[in-house]
Amino acid sequence: MKKGMIMTAAVIVLGISMPSGVMAESTNQTMQIAQEEVQYEKMNVEDLPEAVTQAISEGYADYTLSEAYMGTDGSYKVKLTKEEEKIAVFFNASGEFLKIEQGEEPAGEVPVE
Repeated sequence: MKKGMIMTAAVIVLGISMPSGVMAESTNQTMQIAQEEVQYEKMNVEDLPEAVTQAISEGYADYTLSEAYMGTDGSYKVKLTKEEEKIAVFFNASGEFLKIEQGEEPAGEVPVE
């Protein structure tokens, strides 16, 4: 009878510890995510989506729109100037603000052929 209880206890202990050992092994794997750099191709300012031009006129009315670029991820980069200040503002196709850069950084621009 004692042997039966010991065997039962051993099976239960092994059964409980096995799945957690398997789970722990699978969670220790590292995951690599490669982020591709966005390339921007110059475009005509007139070809910007209406939502982007609306966002520029509302948020940057004091600036002059000098150049526009479309990104490989579907985003838009617009270069704006105000006196000596130069900025690049990024929007998605819906006109939502993504980020802003100060100065004249190229940021992956590709000339139009």
